[in-house]
Amino acid sequence: MVGIATISLAARADPSIEAPPDAAVIAADAREARFLYLLRTYPERRPDVTLGEVAQLVDQGPFAERDRAEFWIGSARLALGDLEQARAWFNRLAHDHPDSVWVERSCLGFAEAASMEHHFTDSLAWYARAESSQVPAVRELARIARPQILTLRLRQRFAWAAAILLALGELALLFGTLRASRKGDASLHSLLSPPSEARILLPLLGVLALASLRQDPPAREAALELCLYGGLLVWLSGAFLRAWPLRLPMRALYAVGMLSLLCCGAYLAVWRHDLVGMVQETWRAGPD
Repeated sequence: MVGIATISLAARADPSIEAPPDAAVIAADAREARFLYLLRTYPERRPDVTLGEVAQLVDQGPFAERDRAEFWIGSARLALGDLEQARAWFNRLAHDHPDSVWVERSCLGFAEAASMEHHFTDSLAWYARAESSQVPAVRELARIARPQILTLRLRQRFAWAAAILLALGELALLFGTLRASRKGDASLHSLLSPPSEARILLPLLGVLALASLRQDPPAREAALELCLYGGLLVWLSGAFLRAWPLRLPMRALYAVGMLSLLCCGAYLAVWRHDLVGMVQETWRAGPD
């Protein structure tokens, strides 16, 4: 203690003598060095370990790149799919360092998190905010991402329309069959007994469902969902035709309508399992 006091008095007397660094400065420099080390060696350990250590550094006190550390934790959480924690760290960044350049970059993180939850309108709003950033890289990334989000939102709205049409079509078939049952043209038993079309097509759908079990989970689930939609349509359609026999011109129009409903079900199944892009690419390049 006497030595430090002597040096401090000497520094005041002679400006050329540097005073020893303050303890808070030493601690901040140590946290900064530790953060940069953890950043460099991130792939060498489990993500949760590194994220936990960086979060402890942030909680311990300020250091030079504390705002970057908070942004990095939010980005890493986003990459790991922990959207709630990612948003929490981005919000903390905005609260702790409102004038930081990393706050503007976090708009891209908010936008990506919203798109991962299929909230594309919210995602576009965040990208629009990022496009007004003072950082050229942030503006460019937002400009590049915006058309893709618009395409994803359009696909989503097509899926909503397909789901509505499919539900309305199936309800119309069910209502028409039940209405004929009340008139005595068909009994309710006819709706519960398998129509002749079902005896032919349901085994084919069963074979397709069994074949899909060897596929990857998204493709398998989409195929099983399509088989479910197809089986329900076949059953309801056969019961409806048994209750309301149609002549040839109307039967052809009816077949077009049922095929359209099946296409709606196929698109809905593919969209729900994020396979639209893969189907488009397979259609363009052809199967392997």
